[in-house]
Parts: sequence; C-alpha cells; structure tokens
Amino acid sequence: MKDAETLTEPLLDEEGAAADAYANIPPLNPEDPLSGLTDEQIKQSLATFGKNEIFIPETPLWKLFLKQFIGFLPILIELAAIVSIAVRDYTDFGIILAMLVINACLGFHEEYKAKKSLDELSHQLESEVAVRRNGETLQLNVKELVPGDVVLLVGGTIVPADTQWIKGDTVSVDTAPLTGEPIPRKYPGEHGDIILSGTTVVAGECYGRVIRTGEHTEIGNAQKEIMADKTVTVVSVFQKKIMLVVQILVSASFALVIAVLLVQGLYYNGFQNNVSQTILDALHVASSFNTPHNQRFVILLPLTTQLVILIASIPIALPLVLQVNMALGASHLATTYNAVVTSLPALQDIASMSMLCSDKTGTLTTANMSIITDQIFASDGFTAEEVILYGFLCSNADKKDDPIDRAIVSAFNDTGNSKDGYVQTEIIGFNPSVKRVVAFVKSGDKTLTIAKGLPAKILDTEAGAPDDHELQWKVDKINDHAFIKSVEATDTDLSSSGYKTIAIAVCEGNARELGDAAVWKFAGLLPMLDPPREDTPATIESLHHANISVKMITGDHANVGKETSRLIGLGTNVLPGEEMRNAPSETKNDIIWNADGFAAVLPSDKREIVLVLRNHFGLVTGMTGDGVNDAAALSAAQVGIAVAGATDAAKNAADLILTEEGLSPIYGAVLESRRIFARIKAYVVYRVAASIVLVLTLSIVIFVTSCAVDSLMIIILALINDVSMIPVAYDNAKATTKPQLPVAKTLVLQSLFYGLVQAGLSLMFIFSMAYSKNDEYALDLYGPNNEGCTGESKAFIWFHLVMVTELMIFSVRAPRFVLLSPLPSMYLVGSVFLTLILGGLLACLLPNFGLHGANLGFIILFNVASFIIVDLMKLQFRKMIGEEPGDVIDNDELLTPQTRTETQKTVEKSERYRTHRESIVGEADRCHCVEVKSKSGLPGFFSLGGDAMMDNGYIKPMGSINFMRQNQAPTIRGPHRTKQVSSPY
Repeated sequence: MKDAETLTEPLLDEEGAAADAYANIPPLNPEDPLSGLTDEQIKQSLATFGKNEIFIPETPLWKLFLKQFIGFLPILIELAAIVSIAVRDYTDFGIILAMLVINACLGFHEEYKAKKSLDELSHQLESEVAVRRNGETLQLNVKELVPGDVVLLVGGTIVPADTQWIKGDTVSVDTAPLTGEPIPRKYPGEHGDIILSGTTVVAGECYGRVIRTGEHTEIGNAQKEIMADKTVTVVSVFQKKIMLVVQILVSASFALVIAVLLVQGLYYNGFQNNVSQTILDALHVASSFNTPHNQRFVILLPLTTQLVILIASIPIALPLVLQVNMALGASHLATTYNAVVTSLPALQDIASMSMLCSDKTGTLTTANMSIITDQIFASDGFTAEEVILYGFLCSNADKKDDPIDRAIVSAFNDTGNSKDGYVQTEIIGFNPSVKRVVAFVKSGDKTLTIAKGLPAKILDTEAGAPDDHELQWKVDKINDHAFIKSVEATDTDLSSSGYKTIAIAVCEGNARELGDAAVWKFAGLLPMLDPPREDTPATIESLHHANISVKMITGDHANVGKETSRLIGLGTNVLPGEEMRNAPSETKNDIIWNADGFAAVLPSDKREIVLVLRNHFGLVTGMTGDGVNDAAALSAAQVGIAVAGATDAAKNAADLILTEEGLSPIYGAVLESRRIFARIKAYVVYRVAASIVLVLTLSIVIFVTSCAVDSLMIIILALINDVSMIPVAYDNAKATTKPQLPVAKTLVLQSLFYGLVQAGLSLMFIFSMAYSKNDEYALDLYGPNNEGCTGESKAFIWFHLVMVTELMIFSVRAPRFVLLSPLPSMYLVGSVFLTLILGGLLACLLPNFGLHGANLGFIILFNVASFIIVDLMKLQFRKMIGEEPGDVIDNDELLTPQTRTETQKTVEKSERYRTHRESIVGEADRCHCVEVKSKSGLPGFFSLGGDAMMDNGYIKPMGSINFMRQNQAPTIRGPHRTKQVSSPY
C-alpha cells in the first residue's frame, strides 16, 4: 500500500524553497499524516497564503452604462442625431439625444437589476470538500482551503487546489481541462503525485495534501490570463431564431427605405436634375414647403426620414426584454423552486423538454438508506453480525455524503458491536464501471480482503461484462448451482419487495498478493430500504400532465426498479441494461423508446439512452444525476440536471442544479421556464409585427401621397413603444401543458399575420378618413395644391400608429380570446395606458400637430373595434398553422396522484408520445452553441446583447478554484462546462 512515506516526488524544490513562499507550508503530522492542520496552523497558513480564490477585476458600472450606447441599434439612433446636427436642426438633435440617454438609463437600470439577480445566484453554487482538521473530518467551502490542508478526493470531485497524493487508491484523473488528453491519468504514477486543480477524479479515492491555491495553481494562473482576454457566450436555439427573424425584418425594412428614397427622388422629382446636389440639399433642408412668395414646391425628403423609418423597424428593446426575462426567471427559479440554472439559455431548453431520464436513488427516492438488520442474509459459515461487521470494515466513515457507506456505518454503530482488533489499511474506492469496493484489513497477524457491491459482481466479477479492476475473482461456490440459486432467489425476493441489496465477500489473506490463489467466500446480503419520496408520485403525475414522460434509469436490480416504478406511478416496463446493450442496432432504438426505465445500467448506457432520445427521436431530453458516472449523460442531454448533493463532476456537466432534494423542483422549473418562454415569444411576435405595421404604413403613405410624419416623432414613437413594453418581463403568463419549441417559421407567420392585417386596416382607415365627405374631420394627406400634408394629418397617422401598436400586445400575449385569457399584469396595463394618454396629449397639444378631438375619438373607436376583430381572427390563424396553445396550467401546485392500472398507464403514455412526436426539434437545434470572442471587440454589436450580465457565458462556471470579483462576495469558478464532451468510460 502507498502512504505518506512513499511519495514519489518532494513537496517542493528545495533549491527554490527559500524564494518560494510555499516553503512555509505546515508539515504533515509524522504520527498521523491524516490528522490535518491544527487551528494555529490554519490561522498562520491563511495569513500567509490567503483564501483559495482568484481576484479578477469587476466591470465598473460606468462601463456598463456606456455599453448601452454601443451596438447596432443604439448606433442607428446616434446616426440620426449626427444627421440632425449636420443640418443644424438643434431642436431635433436635443430631443434625439435626450431620448438616447433616457433609453440608455432605462436599459442600464434593468440590466443592472438582472445582473444583481445573477450575482445572487452564484452564491448558491459554491462547492464543498471533505477536509481533515484537528483529527476530524469537516465539509468546508473550497475557498476556505489553505496549503497544508488534507482533503479527501473521491470519484466525481473536481480537485479544488493543486494537491499531492498522500494515501489511498491509485486514482484515475481526467486531466482534459489542462492537458486536452481524453484518457485519464493515474496518480501516483509516471506523471508524479501532484494532482492539479481543475482536474476531475474519475475513479478511486485518496487523501491529498494541498500545496498550492488560488492564482498559484496551474489552472488558476491560466484562467486569470484567459478571462482577461476572452469571453464565452452561450447562445440558445431561441436566441438564434430571434436573431434570424430580426435580420429578416431589418433587411426587408432596409429594402423599403431604399424604395421610399427612390420614389421620393424619382417620382416626386426629389433628385431634380443633379442627383449629387439633391442629396446634398437633402442634408441641408428638412423639407421645403410652398409659401405665398414661392409657388414652386419641391419635396426633398431628408435622409433622416429614411433613417428613422429604419429605426422604427428595429426592436430596440428586444435584447433588454430578452435578458431581463431570463435573468428574473433564473432568480425566481432559485428563490422559489431551489433550482439554479448554470446558463441562461438553459431556460429555453427546459421549456422545450419532452423527456426526462431520472436517476432513482436520491431523486425519486429519499437516499436516506437504512439497513434492515432482521432481513440480513448470511451465507453458511457466517452470522448476520459478521456480515454487517465486514460491510463496515469495507466502508469509509469520512464519506458522509455517500448514502450506502453512511447507512452501513450507522447500522454497525447501532449494533453496539466493537471493531477492536480490526484496522483498515487500504481501500479501493467505488468505481461505477466495476460496481464494487475492496478493502484490506489487518486483524492481528492476519490480513483480510473484503469486497462489497452489486451482488452479481461480488459473485463473479465478470458478470454483465468484464471490467478493468485490478482484482478479479469468482466466489468459491460459484459452481454450486443450488447455492447460487439460493442467493439469487433471496436477492430477487428482497429486490421485489423494494430492497436494495449489497453483497459482501471475504478473502483470507491479501488477495492482491495471492492472485489466482485467493479464495473468496460469499458472506451474505445487506438489504437496504430506500423508500420513494413523499412528493415523488405527485411530481410524476404533474410532469405527465405537462406532457413530459419520465424514464427511470438506475444501477439497481431490475426488480427494485419495477417495484419503485409501481409505487411512484410509472409504468413497470423496466428492462435490465444488459438487454438494451445486447439488442441488435435495428431494435435498440425501439427498446429505448418503449421502455419505462432501465436497471443495472452502466454509465455508457445512460449516455446512449439520452443520445438516442435526443438525436434519433429528436426530443429535447433531460437527465438527472449526482455522480461522476452520470456526468457523461448529463453533458449529452440538452437539460442536464444535477440533484441536491451531486458531485462536482455532475454539477460541472449540468444546466440546472437543484439545491433541494427530490424531483419536485424540476416541475417548478419547467412551469417557470414555459412562462418565461411565453413572455419572450409574445414580445418577439409583437415587436416584429409592430415594426411591420410601422414600416408598411409609413412607407405606403409616402408612396401614395408623399406625406411623411416628422422624423423626430417617428423616433419618439419607436422609443416610447419599446420603453412601454419593458413590463412584459413581469407579465402574468401561464405555462402550457405542451412543451414550447422555438420555431422561427411560426414566429414569422404570427408576426406577418398581425403586421399585415393591422397595416391593411390602418391604411384603410387613414385613406377612408382622407376621402371622407365630412370636410370638418377629413384628413388632408396632400395639402393645398398638393403642397404637403397638414400637421393634423401627421398627428392622426402618428397617434393611430401609437394606439394600434400599444394595444396589439394584449392580443399577442393572450393564448385564447383576450377576454377569456389570464389578465395581464398591472405593470403592463399601466404602462400601455400611460403611453396612450401621453401620445394623445402630444398629438393634440403639440403646435406642429394639433389633432382634432373628434378625430382622436375616431381613432380610439376604430382601434377598439379592429382589436376585437383581429383577436378573433388570430384564433383561426393559430389553429391553421398548428400554434394552438392547448391547455394552461393554472398554478404550481402538484397534482394529486391517481391510482391507475397498467393498461390505463399505457393508454396515457401513448397520448403523451403523440404530443412528443409533435415536439420534435430539427437536427441543427439539438445542441448548445458556444461562441468565444475577444473582449477587445465591440460586445454584442450585431447580437442580442446581454453579455455583461453573463459570467463568461455562464451564470456561474462550476469548478475547483474560487474566483472572487473585486467588491463582491466570493464566487467559485473553474474550467468551463462543455456540452457533449467525450466520456472517459
């Protein structure tokens, strides 16, 4: 066995020790190397080295404010201001500048609030590690580690600091974050015994001594430099769809603007005879009107008019509304449902999820396992007391988070028996691919080798499939069919009753030294009870109502899986993992699709199940897990969910981290994500439709009459329209019973429906008023002698566009007829009606407008009538394009589970699967997009923005080193989570 006296390399280079502050690391206790530091040593080490964190500069608030002026959308407004000052129109320039500053202030306020919400989330994602101090084992935050600390590293732990191996297994470590190598390294071994921070323990467990922390670690030094140079942005499928829609909109608007300019220049003689001179004149003359002294009229539509029509088409507040919605939603998930998202785009995937593959232990069940001592099965030659004693000697009392070791240690302590005379000298920790633990125990002059694990693997280590464990065996009675049948029958009876069984085998002597001569005796079975959580049946019922099917995937016996499935309301078609592995490729996919769950699975099985559901069937798939064996499947799933108490490896691969035990937080996360999706989708459809209405109405009126609303008023219209919609982020949206998919086609079709219908109704209304026989209220779109439209006509067009675009949000957000749908939030109602009041006052009171009171009334009456007509039409249109909302989920309460027969479960499952087939996503939309950009460029210039609110693409990258922002509470950072990485298995 390797221990502290057989380290393969010194802690420090003695020649450089004098110059290295780390020469002051407290030495190991020679009598007990695992006793750890004393209080005085901890105090001294903390004073010398500080906490295990890296300080990175915080983005100052003034930069966050200035960011509001950088980007494609703000720069267009700034260009309009530049043109205004170029033509010496100081009034327009001042108002445009004021609007730009107001818009920036509002954006800064909302973005800062969202940023603070995300900063609060980061505190919930800090990792802990088992540390030996003063001879006791403590669970400490990794930022509290100091050089000299002795830490316990187990499978799934991300190494929290550069650590030197002291005692334990030869651990297998995934060093890909540092070396890029896909094959795990062995420590201690040819690479030494220094395990670097940021790497992940894949298999085995050992004690190690912290030798470097924070910026002095290899990865800490590298991360410090990388973070200063680059930023990582995770782009969701929905964001890509939105950007596609916005690009189409801007392109179409640009084409219309060019057409308007050509019509004004050619048809209305705007270019006159000298094109260059005309454009120059356009830069100096806002418009040239006929006067009594000048009978000749020439229209020179200024470039600002063309520009502001383009501005009116661009959803200026879209990035803000999108990010605020997601940030507030993420904060709400954490505070209300104890579910923390690691990246904002994950919210869209959760809203789209159709299939959830769930681990059993600790998720569907309590994980508070207990040994049922009166059910212990002892083989011939062993007693029940000996079986539990051997189980205790093959456990690690320091692994307080391991439910099996905790249960065995607790059960042994309850017996009152003594372990005197037995000393565990070495333990080969649990590896999910070998399904067993082996310990070497001294008893006087004798040595015992004890194994505990999956019964099949304890009887014959080649059961299921050969593995790479250093010790292989078959128990001495493996060929005694009566004995094997008795053990298997007992195991089946216990598992059918819902007991998880752990087998114990003993070899007299050191099995490693004995090799093939080792004789292993089967000692017995420890039955463990892991009951379902009280809320699991109700959660399953609720998820099914939300059209999310749940497949249980467990490493336990198939009978345990079937009994658990029956108790929680799932179907009992739970198949052994071996049946799936051995199935022909042409039938394997169907087996995965039809099964209610799988038992006795390997880590590779979990990943394969997720990949088949995701890639072959095209479903947005979720996966829950807690161990290193789950990390590959969590990474492959679109929605990886690390349950409470998960290992660092599982958290690092997850999109959603639960801080409360059980499955119920996932249901809350699904509902909130669907509400967020509904708000964002409604705003996107609304804003694109409003842009279509504005651009088409203004452009066609100019085409026909050359009547152009003042450039400044168009800018005001676009800005107040966007500002008034910010409360959409707080709207009372309802979650639907169907998964919400980001389909660009339906977004565009709905936007076109509202835009074209409302633009057509607007033009009909405007021209009908222009040709009205009532001269008192008729609009004059041409002016006296075709000299240009009057101010009241411009006011009429302007206020009508304000009202039609403001009211449209109430129809777009309503899943059904507006009066039968959930009421909008008071914030949204108040914002819209305050905008309408302000718009009415401006239209009536501004000197260059002067809207008649009767015409104001006509606008209100027409818009109310057209609103109802369009809202009724939308129902048929949504049905025609397959966008019927379906039922809504009224509240977040879990449904009461109903007792069903297997036939009824099968019928309901087929109905859900019919919905699943309607929720298939395209191949290009089945993964996350990660963009790495230099920080030196213009952030978000052609994007949806929001990078400043993200932390290198993630709310909180999980990892080993604690990175701390200046002027903020510490947060943990480390190597970035990457989706769909290759598995070490």
